[in-house]
Amino acid sequence: MLNSLLNAPWALGLFAGATIFLGLPIAKIRTLSPKVKAFLNAVSTGILIFLLVEITGHVIEQIEEMVETWATGSGGSAWVVGQYAGLFVAGFSLGLLGLIFFEERFLGSAKDETVDPGVRAKNLSLLIAVGLGLHNLSEGLAIGQGYAGGAVSLAWMLAIGFALHNATEGFGVAAPMSGHPVSWKFLALCGIIGGGPTFIGAAIGSWWVNKSVEIFCLALASGTILYIIGELLHIGRQIKGEKLVSIGLLIGFFIAMGTDLSLSAAHEVAVVHGPRHGGYFGDANDLYHYEIVRTTENEVALYVNDHYNQPMDTRTVSARWILNPGEAGTLTGFFTPTAGGSRLTAMLPASRTKGPLHITVSVLKGDQWADMEFYLPE
Repeated sequence: MLNSLLNAPWALGLFAGATIFLGLPIAKIRTLSPKVKAFLNAVSTGILIFLLVEITGHVIEQIEEMVETWATGSGGSAWVVGQYAGLFVAGFSLGLLGLIFFEERFLGSAKDETVDPGVRAKNLSLLIAVGLGLHNLSEGLAIGQGYAGGAVSLAWMLAIGFALHNATEGFGVAAPMSGHPVSWKFLALCGIIGGGPTFIGAAIGSWWVNKSVEIFCLALASGTILYIIGELLHIGRQIKGEKLVSIGLLIGFFIAMGTDLSLSAAHEVAVVHGPRHGGYFGDANDLYHYEIVRTTENEVALYVNDHYNQPMDTRTVSARWILNPGEAGTLTGFFTPTAGGSRLTAMLPASRTKGPLHITVSVLKGDQWADMEFYLPE
């Protein structure tokens, strides 16, 4: 009973999101000099700058891969590329402009010198929590997706990595409030706004994952974080000590970078890249991992893993094969999933399978076919 609860996707999301509270108590430190406050503010800014680079780069890289796949005729369409590019532009714009409207309408400008500094600091921390919450929603979706694919150990690894990352994000939320009076109630609110979406994303991702929603959420997070960075830099310029601020920016950036690299390293250790069934292995556009096995002279079996290299239920995918692609006498057909969904099989024309096989296999991902070419010996 306890084990099943601990391995539930919502529990993993709750664990990953809750660590944001670890960094929040720093806001309760009251006796801080202006230089220390400037340094903490700069560290917070450095953390957010890395998140902006990491999130935006990840989304743009995915769109670039779609463009390359479409341009080379490997799959996809101009409509699909335009759809995802439009989602990124819409999400990024809404995140940036939406926070401007939200701040002016409900919080008052953080740049308004007539507003009490403590109020301005709380408003800025609230905005940071909102931006990080949008980012953490996508992290929760990743945890839930890993769990849904049957990879509980992978889901735990992601939860632990994101938990470490969220602890640094909690510091980023609290830093602007350091030295100002703030209640535990307000800190709890910021923690729920920033960390709660990890729990929500994990619960949603365990039963429903949509690439369009994921890209839109990440773009939304990028836009909000860009706006927040501008606000933090504005506050930093008001406090003298350029060298100290620069050092803080570097420290914050490399703290966030270090936790991200640790997560990536743990992921690579946990994920086994390579054939598991004695066949031939390939990575198709970072969308799927394929292993193909020639079981008889004219029969092949295809194992499909997701982008975490975790086995997929092949009853949920559509897969095809192309024999002798780009050559005279090209033949094509579809794979059939086995009853248990562990693999797909195809019977190739016996008259065309004497000797080595040149075959392309692909699985449909939305409107895009993810292809992989193999040369199989006799």
